[in-house]
Amino acid sequence: MRYASIECASVSRAEFLSYDPKHTSIIGKWTKASEIPRTVRHAMCVGYVNDYLTPLDLGKEWLFELTCKHQPRTGAILMNGGELFVRATGDSMPLEDGIRPPGFLLAMGLEIKGKVVVIRREYWGRNLSDPGFAQTVKMSNDVRQLSVRPPISEAYYHRFDGMIIPDCCAIGVGGRMLPYPTISWQVWETYLERFRGYKKKYLPWLEERIPGIRHPGKLTPWINFRMFLYAPGTAGKQGDAFFVKNHIQDGVIYHVHDGDVENMRILADPAEAIDRYCEHVLLEKDGRFDFMPYTQEWRP
Repeated sequence: MRYASIECASVSRAEFLSYDPKHTSIIGKWTKASEIPRTVRHAMCVGYVNDYLTPLDLGKEWLFELTCKHQPRTGAILMNGGELFVRATGDSMPLEDGIRPPGFLLAMGLEIKGKVVVIRREYWGRNLSDPGFAQTVKMSNDVRQLSVRPPISEAYYHRFDGMIIPDCCAIGVGGRMLPYPTISWQVWETYLERFRGYKKKYLPWLEERIPGIRHPGKLTPWINFRMFLYAPGTAGKQGDAFFVKNHIQDGVIYHVHDGDVENMRILADPAEAIDRYCEHVLLEKDGRFDFMPYTQEWRP
């Protein structure tokens, strides 16, 4: 696929579901809930592996219902894409007790315009739409999905947990091109590592503008400010990076355009901007998507 005149690697469904010893061993592939082996179904139900049984059982209409409601362009593309499939990789299937063998991984996706789009879900009970999520929240103070406004949260982080356009058959933890899985939301300091002298310049710069943004934990001081989406730039440009606060979940989305940190802006219409951007990427439209008309000056 291409984005902003840049070749961006992607894989087809046939490639994704084929055996490739350089990357991974495929030990299962299913398109219906009834096809999933009993031990794998049990592992999903008891929370040993990510829950892809529910979307295969309830279908794309359920999975993308909220995406269609809040992000109609993106939702329509997902609905018009190929059928959902689940791929299992590793050396062996889960045991009778559902315990996940080392190396056993599941991935769910569909094909759009010849490329696989991976749709991630959490373990059962950890997706916002799950009946048991309220209990999960009591045990965790890190509910990143609520850091974006409800239209974005419901569209991409309620019935699933972000999307990835993988560049090879193996899937890493990093997000790519589309709203990231929450596990991949990159902390502020990691993003800044591309800039020389950032520790003395940009870390205190943000602290001055957002009170309490620095977490008191010495090992993870910047977990309160995370990047959930990155759109690549043209050759020689840094691209568009989008951040949210985790300690004050007011839904404000901060925008760094081409690495211009000191002129950080905010998205004025995030739902419209992200819907049109995802449409641009999924349909591989020409040129780089321009977020600037959807932003406004940030006045901290």
